[in-house]
Formats: sequence, C-alpha cells, structure tokens
Amino acid sequence: MTVLELFAGTGAVGFDLLEHGAEHVDFVEIDHGRTAEIKIQAQRRRLESRVTTYRSDAINILPKLAGNQYDIVFADPPYEIDPWAQIIDRLQTHKLLKPNAWIIAEHATRNPPPDNISGTNAINRKRYGDSTITIYQTRNQDSRRT
Repeated sequence: MTVLELFAGTGAVGFDLLEHGAEHVDFVEIDHGRTAEIKIQAQRRRLESRVTTYRSDAINILPKLAGNQYDIVFADPPYEIDPWAQIIDRLQTHKLLKPNAWIIAEHATRNPPPDNISGTNAINRKRYGDSTITIYQTRNQDSRRT
C-alpha cells in the first residue's frame, strides 16, 4: 500500500500506516519545522527508505507527483479552507490514484464537503465531535466495502 499524506503536520497518520503495513508514504507539509521533524522521526524509526518528505503547498505539489500512484490519500487541511474540489480534481487529472484508491478527508463537522467531487463519491463518513472523516472513492470503481 502506498500513501500520500497532504497537510501532514507531524506525520502521525502516515507513520501509523507505515507501522501497520504501508510500503511507502509521501508526506507533504509546507512548514519547515514540521517537515524536519517528519524526517527526524523517519530516522528514529528506521523508516527512511519508506518515506519521502516534500516541503510544499499540498495542492501545488500534486502535478509534480505525476508518475506516482497511491492507494490512500489522507488530507487534513486547516478547517478554515475548503480545498477538496482542487485536491480531488488534481489527483484525478494527474492520475495519482490507483484503482480502488481511497481519499480520506478530515474536515470540520460544521463544513462538510459535498458527497460527489470530480468523479468521486463519498462512501463513508464518521463524526468525531468537531471533526469528521469522509472517505471518497472514484465512481467508476467498486465502492462496496469489504
């Protein structure tokens, strides 16, 4: 399983996925200090060969990642922005998603993204107080959960 973590922050989600079987995680974080900390954590955990870190804007990096493909894209942007259409459109345009890939969107419960965005459907939502996780999958692929 390959993972792209956008707005990575500390990289907690990506590191958890690595510990649970992910082959590789690409972390994207614009903050220099947080990017440096992700690199340090990868070294401490002896995961350097399974981690790539990009210090960049999460939306603008997507065209530069063309050629990579991901099983899971996790994004946790600041709650005051609504980047979902741009993110999902660029993931599709640049063919960054493997078949049956999931896009996991963490967002404010008070500001949910739409059920359908750029060829994807929301297949699940789970509320955690002020935060909600919405899972998207491309429309032309099997969206049944196994």
